Amino acid sequence: MGTVYLAHDRHLARNVALKVLPDGADEQWRAMFLREAQAAAALDHPNLCPVY
Repeated sequence: MGTVYLAHDRHLARNVALKVLPDGADEQWRAMFLREAQAAAALDHPNLCPVY
C-alpha cells in the first residue's frame, strides 16, 4: 500500500527505498501504514534490511 521510490540519503551517502502513501490517503490508510512500518522496524535479522 503505497509507492516505493529509489532515493538517496545525502546524510548517510547511501541509496534507500522510500515508501509514500498515495495522494488522498485518509486516516485509516495512515494508521495501516504506520502499523506496517512499526511491524517491519521491529524485525531484526541479518538477512533483512533495516527500516527507519
